Amino acid sequence: MNHHLKSNVIWSYDYELSSKDAISQIASMFSGVLPVHDHEGEIILTDETLNIFGDEDLVIRLSDIEQLYLGFDDAYPKHYIRNFGLFCQPLRITSNNGVRKTTIYLVLGYNGFNCSQTKTLFNLLQQILT
Repeated sequence: MNHHLKSNVIWSYDYELSSKDAISQIASMFSGVLPVHDHEGEIILTDETLNIFGDEDLVIRLSDIEQLYLGFDDAYPKHYIRNFGLFCQPLRITSNNGVRKTTIYLVLGYNGFNCSQTKTLFNLLQQILT
């Protein structure tokens, strides 16, 4: 099993983001504060799965991925990341395993300034899925 990418990750389900209060939204604009998220861990991309290990484990089969989107939307607006996302954008992954549809937002390798690993994952997933 090949590992295409391994990185630290902060992430949330879409329904978790909808319950964020104004204080947590504003806090992300200050130096030293991570972008808005609910979970932390490590992410590993293999030939067949996207695996997240941490405070909540999640395994997504790549064949279940319906949509990839790199950027901001109504659920994850620009003010959830310092500098209004100028140097970092979340990756939205929507998957459907036949039982449940799930949408998550990921930020990989955040170092206080950028999250270039997020774009790397986006590009790798596009290559693998096409």
